[in-house]
Amino acid sequence: MSAHSAVARGRRMAESLMLDTVRVTRINGAMDPVTGESERTVVYEGKAKLQNQSQYEQDQVAGGHVGTIQRSLVHLPVGALQMADGDLCTFLTSSAPFVAGQVYRLAGEAPYKTFETAYRVYADQVVA
Repeated sequence: MSAHSAVARGRRMAESLMLDTVRVTRINGAMDPVTGESERTVVYEGKAKLQNQSQYEQDQVAGGHVGTIQRSLVHLPVGALQMADGDLCTFLTSSAPFVAGQVYRLAGEAPYKTFETAYRVYADQVVA
């Protein structure tokens, strides 16, 4: 089996485990005149998977409020999009309880590699 056919098989297998549906949005530079918030554009909507390699929490204090950041990995199909640091990934549906509706801020671009079977990018859960 050649390296290319092995990677293609690995990508099919990785995608077969992506049972959740996400929407990834990016700030487009415009600002909502009413709310003053940055407007976002959908850059991807499709299959994905949420993964935790290990528990990683970090407490942060901002304005007297203590918050906890939990870092996860979001897996997306290779070629689905070119991610940018700060993209928001919203889980629309999930086979896991309580995941649908969760929002994650993608931390950096996907770690592109020659023989990548999925884009795996670190993500921090956004908790209001």
